[in-house]
Amino acid sequence: MKQDTLRRLDEDFQEHPVTVAGSVPTPEVSALEQQTGFSLSQDYKDFVVRYGGGIVGPYSVYGLRAADAMGDDETSALEVTRRFRIQSWRGTEAWLVISTDHAGNPIGLDKDGKVWISDHDAGVVEVIANSFEEYLRKRCLKLPD
Repeated sequence: MKQDTLRRLDEDFQEHPVTVAGSVPTPEVSALEQQTGFSLSQDYKDFVVRYGGGIVGPYSVYGLRAADAMGDDETSALEVTRRFRIQSWRGTEAWLVISTDHAGNPIGLDKDGKVWISDHDAGVVEVIANSFEEYLRKRCLKLPD
């Protein structure tokens, strides 16, 4: 990830420590990859190792841990993904759900590192960012390119 992305995340999490879960050992992230069935993008793996999961800007970002400020049903990306798949949300069968929007629509990371949304109200499944970092920067942190 870009240094200014990490700096901004570090600053936000330091200012609001209840919004970050805490670091995760690399072997746990490797196990996550095995459970998803595909290699996760490096930027997402870096986020999970460094922060575990957390609230970035206005959105929860799921990793392997939940921050204190996250809801009880936001425990891990695997658990959230499982719930959306059980509910048969279009697209989620090919993603790891890494976030949700404020309408409760799943936002997922695919095997190519692209970030998708399954928008139930609009009836669309579409790419919203070309990378996890782009999702964080544009949607969550509102940073320029």
